[in-house]
Amino acid sequence: MCPMLKNSEISLSLIVPVYDEEYDIAPCLEAMVRKLQDLLFKRKLADYELLVFSSYGKFINLPFYFIGNKKIKFFERGKINKIGNMFARGIRLASSEYVGLLSPYNQVQLDVLEDILNALSTHNMVVAYIGNPSARPWHRGVASEFNNKIVNWLFGLNLRYYHLNFYRTAAVKKVKTTTDSHAALVEAAVWLAKSGANIAQVPFVMVPHNFKSKSRAFALDNVKCIFKTYIRLFWKIMVLRKRIDLRGG
Repeated sequence: MCPMLKNSEISLSLIVPVYDEEYDIAPCLEAMVRKLQDLLFKRKLADYELLVFSSYGKFINLPFYFIGNKKIKFFERGKINKIGNMFARGIRLASSEYVGLLSPYNQVQLDVLEDILNALSTHNMVVAYIGNPSARPWHRGVASEFNNKIVNWLFGLNLRYYHLNFYRTAAVKKVKTTTDSHAALVEAAVWLAKSGANIAQVPFVMVPHNFKSKSRAFALDNVKCIFKTYIRLFWKIMVLRKRIDLRGG
């Protein structure tokens, strides 16, 4: 098992993926920063960093306040415009005690960060799940629930969501993801859960967004990649019985 923190004050790295077709990032980043600074003031957060992945075109339109803020680190997204790639790069770059991925577009009510921080102080992994699933388009909800059931059945788990988790950084850095697709997020959660990480599950309120964005999750090549990843993961974890040594992480 991973060692536990002795108090509730921790540091957090947030991986923030930005896509070109989505609207102005500045007000969304500002909302994140304000919430994190509020948590710092309340002494529930020792420090934080935002690891923002975007194209250069998004950077040049940002106010100087963000460019000059040392807590916000910008990285060119590059040619691989996929969530799994940004997640893996963010994990490698994270320097705080805990790390997680969060959309910048206010799809998650940011008050949940306080509950997540409280849970992280005594857990190695926190699963944030949708407490108001009716806020999502019905087809997204059905697909998400189907994915949860498949993964839980394959690996004998009971996690309520796989795409919005927070981890002890030293532990999740030991996971070697094998895909650039959404399945990279599942890989990290399954490896840690099956390796004995203690887990908390925290509900969050999803805020219906008002921008139009074509989901990459339903593209045929992405779906094929996801299920190939699940097969590889099943072979390693359930057949070969491999695990990650979480000691020291």
